[in-house]
Amino acid sequence: MLLTYIFGRDRAEVHHLVWKFRVDVSLRPGTLPRGLLERPGSILGVAVHRVVMYSRRRCGLCDEAREVLLAERGRLPFDFEEVYIDGDDRLESDYGLRVPVVLVDGAEEFELSVHPGRLRGLLGA
Repeated sequence: MLLTYIFGRDRAEVHHLVWKFRVDVSLRPGTLPRGLLERPGSILGVAVHRVVMYSRRRCGLCDEAREVLLAERGRLPFDFEEVYIDGDDRLESDYGLRVPVVLVDGAEEFELSVHPGRLRGLLGA
């Protein structure tokens, strides 16, 4: 049924719909196990912030940005997704030579490099 619902939609819209579905289901009363402890910075076990990095498979700057994001993810709870633009004409035209491009909660915040202090500030740490 989910495949029927998302058929014909673009990739970004599908990611948004799946993310919204995950959050909506997780926030329904009675859907979580009893005694689930909340992590700092989360609501009922669901990470509050979402970070998406647009990158290329062979990119030194992308590797550096990924290391910073994963190191910060070890300190702060947030959902992280990496989207490769290789071979996708629309993403190539949107991000092209600017990769890595990092979005935090849907807003483009970083281009070419990620600054850990600023990332912590955006994530509310």
